[in-house]
Amino acid sequence: MENTLGANIRIYRKNKGFTQEELSDLLNVTPQAVSKWESGSGLPDVSMLIPLAQVLGVSTDALLGYDSMSENDAVVSHVRAIAKEMRDSDDGRAEKALKVSEYLSTETTLNPGCFELIKDYVEETANLSMYADPVLENCFPDETDRVNKIFKDAIRKGCYLIGHCNDKTLIEKTHFAVAWIYIHEKDFDNAREHINVLPSISSNRIKEKLSMELTFFESGFEKMKDDIGNNRIMLFELIASLLNTYGENYGWWGEKDEAIEVIEWCERVIKAYATGKEAIDMNHYLRIRRSLAFFKLVAAKRAGDDDGAVRLYNEFAEEIRMEDLTEEQKQVVMDLLQNDISHYGKYS
Repeated sequence: MENTLGANIRIYRKNKGFTQEELSDLLNVTPQAVSKWESGSGLPDVSMLIPLAQVLGVSTDALLGYDSMSENDAVVSHVRAIAKEMRDSDDGRAEKALKVSEYLSTETTLNPGCFELIKDYVEETANLSMYADPVLENCFPDETDRVNKIFKDAIRKGCYLIGHCNDKTLIEKTHFAVAWIYIHEKDFDNAREHINVLPSISSNRIKEKLSMELTFFESGFEKMKDDIGNNRIMLFELIASLLNTYGENYGWWGEKDEAIEVIEWCERVIKAYATGKEAIDMNHYLRIRRSLAFFKLVAAKRAGDDDGAVRLYNEFAEEIRMEDLTEEQKQVVMDLLQNDISHYGKYS
């Protein structure tokens, strides 16, 4: 327990951004005492455990290293399986998002320390917020109280995760999802607060860049190639996500000719990247291809160009038929496109 407790104190202290001196001041002990705890050469008095946990923002169980991960893993697996069954039902997209969000609300209340579930819940609620947004889908005009109750609960639990979880990835995903909920609620100031703490591509001083160099200097180029391969996939997913945002907004809000021009540029970028199949996640590739195609149809349909929409659809179907994909993948991408068309009810 000595090593676990000392390591946890160090981890949670750094997560809070405290120096050893700052932590010692908050606990009214010497910096040397904190140093001994973290090195394992000494233990805090039992009377210090609760103050330590409070200052570090964690439970005493977490501080002592009583890990409930295996139990949480089983809970997460079970809940996700049920949520998947709900998503696979014949209900409409909006209704499924509402049902899954309410289900996850209950499960996160029953499992308040399971941060993976909380992250899932907040992400699902962010998805729900799009359907509830009166400017976009407005799917629940008569159930405002029901939906707002979920939003409030998801934001509260998401903020709890952000303040108490030590997994940076979960924290970032939760910030991202909470920001989307606030955006669709038109609470832009709170949305901006969550956005501003997320990593930015405006700086090239990113972890992956330096980590590759560290691997090279530590283990050589052959080992570095593994990092390069992993980063190529992450880079594709980032590019695809940004291009999806461009295409979506031009499709729904832009002038037709400009929208189609921009979206076709997005398509060219995606297809160029995908010439190296090992550098893409194929499921993500199929989804972004269908999304961009759909946004072109939206732009044409919004302009009243029904014949143009039909032509664009047929051109895309032919392009997919000729693309270097398996028959199953070709069917998947066309099914995804048909699903979008069916959901929005804009095409026969």
